[in-house]
Amino acid sequence: MNRTDAEMTKTQDFTAIDLNRVSLRRGVQQIIPPPALLLPQFFLGPENQALEELFSGLSIAGLNSLSPVVLFGPNAAGKTTLAHELLWRWSRDGNQRKLTLTSGTEFGRALQRGIKADDMARFRLIHRQCDGLLIDNLHELATKPAAQAELIAILKDAEEASRLVVVTCPELPRLRSGLQPGLQSLLAAGLSVPVQLPGPAARRAIAGNLLAEIAPEISQEDIRKFCSRIQDQPTAVQLKGLLHRWVVQLQADSLAKLPLLKNAPQKTATPRQSALKQIEKIVSAGASKVTCKELLKLIAKEFQLSLDALTGPSRKSGVVRARGLAMLMMRQLTNESFEAIGNHFSGRDHTTVMHSCKKTEGDLAIDSELSRIYDRIKQRYPSNTSR
Repeated sequence: MNRTDAEMTKTQDFTAIDLNRVSLRRGVQQIIPPPALLLPQFFLGPENQALEELFSGLSIAGLNSLSPVVLFGPNAAGKTTLAHELLWRWSRDGNQRKLTLTSGTEFGRALQRGIKADDMARFRLIHRQCDGLLIDNLHELATKPAAQAELIAILKDAEEASRLVVVTCPELPRLRSGLQPGLQSLLAAGLSVPVQLPGPAARRAIAGNLLAEIAPEISQEDIRKFCSRIQDQPTAVQLKGLLHRWVVQLQADSLAKLPLLKNAPQKTATPRQSALKQIEKIVSAGASKVTCKELLKLIAKEFQLSLDALTGPSRKSGVVRARGLAMLMMRQLTNESFEAIGNHFSGRDHTTVMHSCKKTEGDLAIDSELSRIYDRIKQRYPSNTSR
């Protein structure tokens, strides 16, 4: 059996990819840190069947022939973890091939440093002469035309030399505004694989493995019931948060019942009954709706503004940018009308709010920092997209 295939466990409900802890070694330019691992395995349900095929032994062996490989999907779905694992296996199985692991932001910064220092030779040695190149968060190059032009040249060189390039992006590059058509075309010529958030089977596997460490007394049946009541599609990290809250609540309930055990043992709930009682409470709390006030606080914190500045009359460009994002996210994540949203901003009328939302939607396509803040906040509320 191929060593890569041996690092994949398959059951009737899911497939588990064993994850290696990527360590620094000779021949690896680790410009971005390796991702933290939530679990030693990455669980794939039917929603990620394409990833199972990608990580098979035959695919890994001929990965450079599929280059460029694009992993695309929502934030926190695991693209970065899988991209690192993919390159690591390909490198290890190919006599320790040289790797460069970077991100869109760091790629752009390195290019600028190379130009300013008149040392493009070093930049190209690192990014063009490696056997495998990872560019995490490709969309960060949307506002960097010079970096995109350089990446186009790298992709052309990589194709001629049979080198591997792996990129990650929230969506297919051809759908991302701000990326040059030439770059979109080159990336579309390779293999594009979607990375979806964990579905029901993967969620149960993740929950079971996490609870085996923190609360092994909880039964598999209770875990199944807990996961079946989740209406959202949480990330693995969000699922971990729900589970921790559940365990803490169960422990608190258990301690609260201790004084009653002596006087009324017949009325004391069993651990199983207590576990079931808390499921609805925790899951429903995890799916709570976002409010306009909460969004204002989050966005003010992201932009390091006071609430008065964000909602007041200031026309400074930075404040207007933040205010536009707040209005757009209120419209998308709540049921508030344009008029109601305007009331949160010193009584601005509905036409002002409509114009601001439309302008911000356009800005998201070309402003990578604004897009990252938008994605980061929206990821908190995966089930609240009302429009």
